[in-house]
Amino acid sequence: MTGVMLAGLVAVPPPAYAAPGEELHAVRTVTGPDGVEHIHHDRTYQGLPVLGGDVITHGDRAPESRTLSPLTALSTTPQVSGPAAVAIAAKSFPYEPSGSPRLVIEGIGDTAAARVPAPAWDVLVTGTRPDGLPTALHVLVDAATGVVRTTYDDVQADTGHGFHSGDVPLTTTTSGTSTLRILKDPTRGTFGTYDADTRRYFTDADGDWANGKPSNPQTDGVDVQWGAAVTYDFYKQTFGYTLVENSDFSDGPSTLNAGVHEGDKLSNAYWSAQCHCMRFGDGNGVTTNPYTSLDVVAHEATHSVIARTAKLFYTGESGGLNEATADIAGNLVEFFAANPNDTPDYLVGEKVWKAAPLRYMDRPSRDGASPDCWSPTVGSLDVHRSSGVGNHAFFLLANGSGPSAWGDSPTCDGATVTGVGRDTAARLWFHALTTQWTSSTDYAGARAGMLAAASELYGQCGAEYRAVQAAWSAVAVTGADQPCP
Repeated sequence: MTGVMLAGLVAVPPPAYAAPGEELHAVRTVTGPDGVEHIHHDRTYQGLPVLGGDVITHGDRAPESRTLSPLTALSTTPQVSGPAAVAIAAKSFPYEPSGSPRLVIEGIGDTAAARVPAPAWDVLVTGTRPDGLPTALHVLVDAATGVVRTTYDDVQADTGHGFHSGDVPLTTTTSGTSTLRILKDPTRGTFGTYDADTRRYFTDADGDWANGKPSNPQTDGVDVQWGAAVTYDFYKQTFGYTLVENSDFSDGPSTLNAGVHEGDKLSNAYWSAQCHCMRFGDGNGVTTNPYTSLDVVAHEATHSVIARTAKLFYTGESGGLNEATADIAGNLVEFFAANPNDTPDYLVGEKVWKAAPLRYMDRPSRDGASPDCWSPTVGSLDVHRSSGVGNHAFFLLANGSGPSAWGDSPTCDGATVTGVGRDTAARLWFHALTTQWTSSTDYAGARAGMLAAASELYGQCGAEYRAVQAAWSAVAVTGADQPCP
């Protein structure tokens, strides 16, 4: 299995991978099954962080994984001051500035043209969005022109179905020397669930939690706590990855916690990098149920995994890939749990919206808004829609095209795809996430990264490699692959 460890902040000598003025800083090492060390590096230029500039080296193998080319001859002297950038961000968005602006090199725009690296001020503004969700929006203001280059949000939200998991086991802890039970799991990184209104963890006198009804405040807490435990076990048992412990997260809390009853009848759930926490709304009770279904919990928890691995920016195609990864994990955890109250499937949020699932993986366009196939405009879609390309590719890789027990999946190139099975597809996707993809990886980069993962795990040009090629080609994502006989 793959192991993850903190490598520390170590500058890498520049000749092989960095241009003059650049430094690469090793932040995490993932050791593959053949002993190859995949070392993730953050990049700086003239001492400034390079957003989207992270690089992954693969032992003595070439090439390294990167999105941005080496940087040269960039002026880092801002023509727009930091306070002026804050004023621009505050004028552009109805939120309050938070903290001090940070001068960076920005290269994460929504399109290739917008990804031309340039100095920018990273201004954080926070507040509440019109849909009731909080926002922690990074506004990247061009340090030369004052134009807003791009934005990304630390609050990564999704809609789903609130459902009750039924009678499920919970591992809890006690309060000091008393017998009062606290909804915190000491066996899984002390993960705990609390009431978002009171900011207190749920407690119980006899360990017989809730009654399965939304009117009981503990019920949503039980669903989330159990869902998080199952998600923890899935990652640990499937990939050898520890979900909530701080082994490779150098700044931030040592555990991932969750709040329920967020907002006033909020029909949503989200994960936030600001608090390293998940929050779940109750739904409105008319068209939506509580947002505490297993796939929603696993989806939100997976955003924390992404933040600790590829760090996919929540904008453009990388944002769609981020959302697809969380959707995929939500379904994989359903199959792992095999809970009779929630039959495993390739639907997203089918327990939340009462009328229909939120998204479909076999044919994403069934929701009326998500694309089945990649196009040059995919990156301009909302990330919950552009995720359709990644979701469709994974479904085809796992199950193949045409009719199956899980749906009827088309291909964009008219070809027939033979699936490699859910477990193999999951292993390929996770290995690419943790060893190949960088923060601004687009869908073409996702294809290249998964082919590299297939080569490492199963051999060059084997059945798995060819299946990855076929699945991505079937959603119109092509690439200059190494020829196979």
